[in-house]
Amino acid sequence: MKYKVPTGSLIEKVGWVKFLSLDSEYAVKIIGQISKYPRFVGTRHEEEARNFLVNEFKSLGLEPRLEGFTVKTYSIIEERLEVLEPPWGEIECRALGFSGSTPPSGVEGKLAYIENADKALLPGNKGWIGLAAARPTREAWKRLAKQASGLIISENNPSRPPSMVSVPYEWLEEAGDLPAVYVKYDDALRLLEASRVRLTVRQEYKEITAYNIVAEVKGTKYPEEIILVVAHYDSVRNVHGAIDNAGGVGFLMALAKKFSSSACKRTIRFVLAGAEELGLRGSLAYVEAHKDELENIKLVVNLDVHGQPIGTNAAIVTGDNKIANYLETLSKIMGVNLNVREDVMSSDSTSFARAGVPAVSFYRSGGSAHFMHTYLDNDKYVSPQAFALLGAITLRFIEEVADAEEFPFPRGIPDNIKKKIKEYFEKRGFGIKNYKNKVA
Repeated sequence: MKYKVPTGSLIEKVGWVKFLSLDSEYAVKIIGQISKYPRFVGTRHEEEARNFLVNEFKSLGLEPRLEGFTVKTYSIIEERLEVLEPPWGEIECRALGFSGSTPPSGVEGKLAYIENADKALLPGNKGWIGLAAARPTREAWKRLAKQASGLIISENNPSRPPSMVSVPYEWLEEAGDLPAVYVKYDDALRLLEASRVRLTVRQEYKEITAYNIVAEVKGTKYPEEIILVVAHYDSVRNVHGAIDNAGGVGFLMALAKKFSSSACKRTIRFVLAGAEELGLRGSLAYVEAHKDELENIKLVVNLDVHGQPIGTNAAIVTGDNKIANYLETLSKIMGVNLNVREDVMSSDSTSFARAGVPAVSFYRSGGSAHFMHTYLDNDKYVSPQAFALLGAITLRFIEEVADAEEFPFPRGIPDNIKKKIKEYFEKRGFGIKNYKNKVA
């Protein structure tokens, strides 16, 4: 799909290439290449994508390196849900990684609708199987693991297939087995009329070495000061992950292409993070491995969820409000609608912000982003048009901060944002604690 420049628009007046200055066709090429197959951590296709990206950096004249870290992962052996009463047979489901396993014969029990793990709806006995309207919180998960034999989670929208995601492995270590599956909304609606089900989930766990890919363009005047540009290149299991996050990878590579031929005063370092979908593992490992140089990182620009042509542009600032004010002003100067807010994004930016490094996460809302973490997240919905405006404003933002004589923003995290970051990690139960790390 080609982007059509509107007649009389600013882009037409100043020139498409001049306004954009980002090779969006190249970004889409990268997306198409790495989203041919799912890129779940530790799989052959993830390795193929990593090798491709390493070679792509080299083709831009950069010298990429791999930084390895240990991560726990899982593989699903069996996922099955059968309705016994009434005798409806099997219902499509997808197992939740790290939720635990049943015996090979499965677990059978009375089905209880528990909404959002509301205590008023939980049966007083044990051995039942819960039907939830959403994935429970970490604390509710621990309560359910003591009472329920299994859990069925409904998608929140009738158009979504069952998600193929996981809970953090720490939940399994804390609570023990609570084998769980996702089902379609319509199937969950039907299950309200069922009374007894059998759930079978079997999965295996192992530790592997995953990798971050790191390359940089050295600064010409202040090379010790670093602007970090981050995007995760993994996907959830069995999902091609075109929007989440081959789109962010294509965006990052287009920026790398631009800056590889036009260096700035500060160093721009590109990090393609691994294992984000398992709990920000790659970015957490990067922070731990580079903790002695974190003071040199002035800002993190994170790119997560990109590529859908019909949508809106947004940025989450996890840092000083002067960054948000700057972006809002820049968006008005450029005539680009950018929804800017100060908050925490569930993405790699938060790993750096927890360590005191301010971050901006650019992303696209709408369109096929609705299908993230399902098999419908493929490159059918990808187009260069997705990068027309967001590419321009992100590029200009990075250029201005990387070329400023004096860095324009305070390097720090406000107290209200620190509180949100703390709550984010506490609710999810993962972090650097008990996390093995090594640099290859």
